[in-house]
Amino acid sequence: MDVKNLPWKDYGLAWKPRPVTVAHYTLFATQVGVLAVLSYLSVALLGPLAYAGVSFFYFAYAFYITFALWWGLYGIAASYLGSVISGFMLGTGLVPNLLGSLPNLIGPLAAFVIWRGILSRRGLDPLMRDLTEKEIRGFKTKRAEQWFWHLLLNVGVFNILGAFIYVGLFVYMGLIPAGAYWVWWLGWVAGDVIPLTVITPLLIKSLTPMIERSGLINLGWLS
Repeated sequence: MDVKNLPWKDYGLAWKPRPVTVAHYTLFATQVGVLAVLSYLSVALLGPLAYAGVSFFYFAYAFYITFALWWGLYGIAASYLGSVISGFMLGTGLVPNLLGSLPNLIGPLAAFVIWRGILSRRGLDPLMRDLTEKEIRGFKTKRAEQWFWHLLLNVGVFNILGAFIYVGLFVYMGLIPAGAYWVWWLGWVAGDVIPLTVITPLLIKSLTPMIERSGLINLGWLS
């Protein structure tokens, strides 16, 4: 496939394709604040369905993936920092918080690299607009294939890997009882499924066109 003819050919993995401006830093600070609040609410609002930072409906994760696709390194870093800040707000200790937030760094980072660097070359939109759009600027999208990779990687592989890392660490540190490992492992995995399959497509469909028209979507990692 000739990637030069794709409507998203400018979105890739270049380090700094445009000058970095104050707007980038302002947007980054905003992202951190928004994700910290959403991460906190994803746990605090669930009551008995949330424990030790694990929530059976962690809706913030939908924003982690979307922000990473839109804003590259800023969105990836904001996902991690927002998770860390929310952990402190919930009373999690320093070391468990820093280590336990790693899945919220790894998933968005992997998604950005794979969608921008690999799947876009297969004719899939690196912003995942083809989850809901049949056509982008006259180019017929591959909705079925986009959904396949989204379900396999974001909903499946990255989500399950994150559960193993987080719950495993918290069991090792004594913050989750060993006998409850699989309960909270399942809670982590299940808590990300609905946000990723419902909220992520809605976010992308409703906000990506506006953000793209404003010129705020990163072409690469930093700008």
